[in-house]
Amino acid sequence: DVRLVRQATELAGVTVTATPAEFSPSRHGISTVVSDSALRKLPSLERNFTDFVALTPQVSTNVRTGGLSAGGVNNRFNHIQIDGASETDLFGLGATGQPGGQASGKSIAIESVKEYQVLLTPFDVRQGNFAGLLVNAVTKSGTNDFHGTAYGFMRGDNFTRSQPYIREYENTQYGFAVGGPIARDRAHFFINPEFQRVNEPASGVFFGASGLTLNQADLDRFTTLLARDNIPAGSAAPVTNENPLTNVFGRVDVQLPWNTSLVLRHNFGRAEDDVFSRGSAGPVYDFPLSSNAYFFESTKNSTVLQLRTQFSNTFFNELIAGYNTIRDRRTPVVRSPQIQTSAPGATLRAGAERFSHANELDQDVVEITNNLTWSRGAHAFTVGGLASFYDVRNLFRQSSLGVWRFGNLDSLELRLANQYIVGVPVVGDGAVRFNAAVYAGYLQDQWIVSPNLTVSMGLRFDVPAFGDRPPSNPAVLAEFNRDTRNIPSGNLQWSPRVSFNWDVTGDQRNQLRGGIGAFTGHPAYVWLSNAFQNSGLTGVALLTCEDADAPPFSSANIANPPTQCADGTSASAGSEINLLADDMRFPQTGRVSLGYDRDLGRGLVSTLEAMYTVGMYSPFYENIALAGPQGQDVNGRVMYGPRPGAAVRRVATRGQVFEARNSEWKDRYTQLTAGLKRRFETNWEGSLFYTWSRARDVQTLTSSTAFSQLRFGRVWAGNLSDTRATRSSFEQPHRIVATGIYTFPTRTSVSLIYQGGSGRPFTYIASGDLNGDGFTLNDPVYVPTASEVPAMNFQSYTSGGATVTEAQQEAAFEEFIQSTDCLRENRGRILPRNDCGSPWTNTVNISVSQALPIFRQQNVSLQLDVFNFLNLLNENWGEQTFIDPQITLLDYRGLTDPAGSLIAGATTPAEPIYRFTVGQSRYSFSNIDSNYQFQLSLRYSF
Repeated sequence: DVRLVRQATELAGVTVTATPAEFSPSRHGISTVVSDSALRKLPSLERNFTDFVALTPQVSTNVRTGGLSAGGVNNRFNHIQIDGASETDLFGLGATGQPGGQASGKSIAIESVKEYQVLLTPFDVRQGNFAGLLVNAVTKSGTNDFHGTAYGFMRGDNFTRSQPYIREYENTQYGFAVGGPIARDRAHFFINPEFQRVNEPASGVFFGASGLTLNQADLDRFTTLLARDNIPAGSAAPVTNENPLTNVFGRVDVQLPWNTSLVLRHNFGRAEDDVFSRGSAGPVYDFPLSSNAYFFESTKNSTVLQLRTQFSNTFFNELIAGYNTIRDRRTPVVRSPQIQTSAPGATLRAGAERFSHANELDQDVVEITNNLTWSRGAHAFTVGGLASFYDVRNLFRQSSLGVWRFGNLDSLELRLANQYIVGVPVVGDGAVRFNAAVYAGYLQDQWIVSPNLTVSMGLRFDVPAFGDRPPSNPAVLAEFNRDTRNIPSGNLQWSPRVSFNWDVTGDQRNQLRGGIGAFTGHPAYVWLSNAFQNSGLTGVALLTCEDADAPPFSSANIANPPTQCADGTSASAGSEINLLADDMRFPQTGRVSLGYDRDLGRGLVSTLEAMYTVGMYSPFYENIALAGPQGQDVNGRVMYGPRPGAAVRRVATRGQVFEARNSEWKDRYTQLTAGLKRRFETNWEGSLFYTWSRARDVQTLTSSTAFSQLRFGRVWAGNLSDTRATRSSFEQPHRIVATGIYTFPTRTSVSLIYQGGSGRPFTYIASGDLNGDGFTLNDPVYVPTASEVPAMNFQSYTSGGATVTEAQQEAAFEEFIQSTDCLRENRGRILPRNDCGSPWTNTVNISVSQALPIFRQQNVSLQLDVFNFLNLLNENWGEQTFIDPQITLLDYRGLTDPAGSLIAGATTPAEPIYRFTVGQSRYSFSNIDSNYQFQLSLRYSF
């Protein structure tokens, strides 16, 4: 019975010790454990959990942002735990899911972690609050002996190849950890403070970089025109971002009477970050000047109490109570409106970054979990529940200083804006406050059917609820028959799960495991907060004025941003409205997994795994202010207006009413994995895994505002209401992960990580608004046939003092199509979503460490890590590129008839005019990750 209790406890994800290639009767699904030895010996560039979770074969990651996708599922559907307690930024602004993630903050220092558990299909119903990936960090504790370590890590620009885009780069990390007895056998402590200082060059191009065709005259003209109105422009030169981090973790373990143990933990994190980057892919580069940077700071405090009681040989109870506070502040480096305009080769931007004009976030989270396990005969029954309470204060007064957009430099000089955006506080300072909760309950039976077969059956329910609602906006109700007060609250979601583990031959050489179940997670709460922020009666009313309706760009309007359009439309009457369907469910996925493990002897195990995921409920965004399709253009593109920027609205004064609802059972994800793993034995261990993936979704949601979700969620030429699933931006079709650690008798260790994988999917687009829906930069290009290219309309431009003619652009465009597979294969039709992909990437990181005993149990170890070792061998190897899901191929410049229509059969037909940048590069490898880096570390332990 005691064995059953311990086995059931392992399933909670707190003390799991199995790895993908180990046999364990408690392991039914797909999981990976990164052990203590791997954390100490494998090279880690950021010394963050993302470096190690990315070693899971079914997990793909964007190494620039750290966003982790489990088999193609949205990274914001993940959940992070420390010792079974929540450690997640529920608001979801950062890609990694860690508190302070926007400032590159870490949830916990690696030195505090004993192992990481990466769970994709934990069929134990106690595991919830995720629909993608669950990561649990098991922390270290003190013992009856004093043990400790002091360490330091260092790398910088002096330890890599000299490159014009790498300068003033430095990363230092230092700290110490100490653990020992407070009272022997009764109470123990562990503490680990860690500090990190980073100076890193901003990503993207800079003036003078290869591939950027922006000329000095246009840049000088832009800065001069801004100076006319005392708007700081900043620099076009390379920029260095600073990023200091502080983490302090402490833990106390106490043995109490009545077979009870108590654990008290506190986790502090502080992150500060300069945030600035430029585009890395042309031909039209996103090119902000340094005045468009912002500063981010985040402070996190998390306190958790864990109480475990063994009532008898058959009853075991675990109580976890946690309280987390997160305080985030985002501040622009200048106080001015944001100005944006187009120039040949670049979209120029300067002034205060629009989303940082006033941006503060306070989060308070209280979570209580209790699990009672009762063993009887061959059964281990578990009953438990969770209550999570979430309070938020969000000040997001975006664009409150004004955002002015101009078609080109001539328009800026003439003060003729083609768009004006302003955020106007509706009540007070515009901050919104709301509280939410999630209640869960579950029941489970783990049944040892026979010595060779274990079956688990469980049922879980989750009930998300809101304690507050936005006010009802009567104008929106009258115009769109939607009540802004209606939000999804109290919608019950069931998660049944069944799984098994079968020792097929009874000799622990052939293990078959699998299961089926549903997993209910939380969305990024920022998606739901949009309804409170943009009801028209609370938060900030975001007003957008297009073309002739934009107010005059004058010194007076710059100093005091107008709150209505030139036609008199006020912020309250014409602002963006965000709605949530009241029957909307939180993200929920259904998963089926099957795994087979074969013990080949000598510690070597082969593994085959298959996982299929379906999005039962996924968020879907639509602009219900549009009147609907108005026809198609000659290429089959569905049109929502006769020309760019002329969307036909249902209500004349309001063009942006974004509703979030569910797409149901449309998203599909499949992964097949094969690999070998050798457990640590005779001084070495290693693994090699390959995963094939296929990911299809309706929208790939990576933004925080409804506007951006709809704009960038999918590049689409069809009906915007269509919920057909196509290739996801998270898909990585092929991925190979290999690790190896060998320890010599001389106490010298050599370790290696290899990661190879397909590049990121993307779509070539045209700038402008080709389908007339009111959104730019999300319209895929039509790929003309060879006979159609000469009929296209190109506009000449000047580059380097020379004129690039229409004929030169025509020839270069044809050559580009012929040399690009995804374009050449789609001639004569609109490019499908994400049909292109960046190059395959190979990355090898190696580490060599030497332990030097001093006396007694004291040691000093030296370690050298080499990141991107292939690039050290050859400067053309190991290159990496970071691209957006949409890459501008053609720069839209207008219509042959400005008053004409693109709709096929219109009485006033028109054709688009483009610019194609001759000599544009497909990818940029000018980033620090494409270069090798050395890291030196020194560690003293006792």
